[in-house]
Amino acid sequence: MSELLVYLEKHGALVEQLAQAAEQIPEGKEDWRPGGKTLGWLRLVDHMSIARRHLILKAVKEEAFDFPACQRDPANQSSTRAGAAAAQRDSWRELGAFLDGQGEECMGKVVDFTRGRKMTVSQILWFGFEENLHHRGQLWIYARVNGLVPPKVWGTEGMLE
Repeated sequence: MSELLVYLEKHGALVEQLAQAAEQIPEGKEDWRPGGKTLGWLRLVDHMSIARRHLILKAVKEEAFDFPACQRDPANQSSTRAGAAAAQRDSWRELGAFLDGQGEECMGKVVDFTRGRKMTVSQILWFGFEENLHHRGQLWIYARVNGLVPPKVWGTEGMLE
């Protein structure tokens, strides 16, 4: 299986887990945060789709991006759990459709990324995947601190058994 197909399969499954996590934020807890400088629960989910659409996708398309300013733009932010879940799925469909059209050869292409760095498309995509895994872990902790047992779909099966 090609690297691109592995990436699309693995990250696609992760994005769906993140969308389901957004849908399961308890009513009234959207702005809950464990500390003063951390992202609220909804913003934690939402900022991953913003980065996927306004950083990762633009970088691999070789379009100008304005990161991290795009994170603070209210026009990019979801205000509801359903909106954040939809943004996860929509931003993934956009990235996936672009990559499908490029094929495996795009993975080795070198493009501009943040802070003047040049990286391959492969490096940028896997960076985004790892970042999303990290945030899935944060969402798991947000849920546990609020007395919820994260659903098995989050990838935590058997951890507490």
